[in-house]
Amino acid sequence: MNKSVLKKLNFSCGDDIREGWDNCDWQETGRKDIIYCNANKFPYPFDENIYDYILLKQCLNFYQDPRRVLLELWRISNNNCIIDIEVPYYNNKGAYTDIDSKRFFHEQTFITFVEDNCRIEKKRKFEIISIFLEPTKIGRFFPSSLRKKLSLFINGLIGKMYVKLRVIKY
Repeated sequence: MNKSVLKKLNFSCGDDIREGWDNCDWQETGRKDIIYCNANKFPYPFDENIYDYILLKQCLNFYQDPRRVLLELWRISNNNCIIDIEVPYYNNKGAYTDIDSKRFFHEQTFITFVEDNCRIEKKRKFEIISIFLEPTKIGRFFPSSLRKKLSLFINGLIGKMYVKLRVIKY
């Protein structure tokens, strides 16, 4: 394989099919361009160390065990793989609109996951590259530093959270 071409996975893609990517989803629709995988059943049907980039867009909140999902994605990732995550922010009412949502996320969720990921194992598996909180239409009226503080008391100022993780393999 030519290493100049990144191997990319669109995990839980739904109908967002990306050309040149491996598109994976739990819904079996009969499409030949989708790899079917139940994200709550481990291990996933992928070899180890094959992906350079993984996208999780609005799906991590539906899984029974997000920690285990991320660790399974670590298994199938190459060293330095980027995992881009988009989730609804915990105190936005949009996070609660789908009856199948199981988890809600705050930026500290990922900080704790990355820093405390070594419960038994002493080596870190991820590094946070960035966390971006996307404001709602109302939230845009406030400067970022004020919006972050106000969001502790006023819901609906932040709509989504984008987290970029880098995989660390020793």
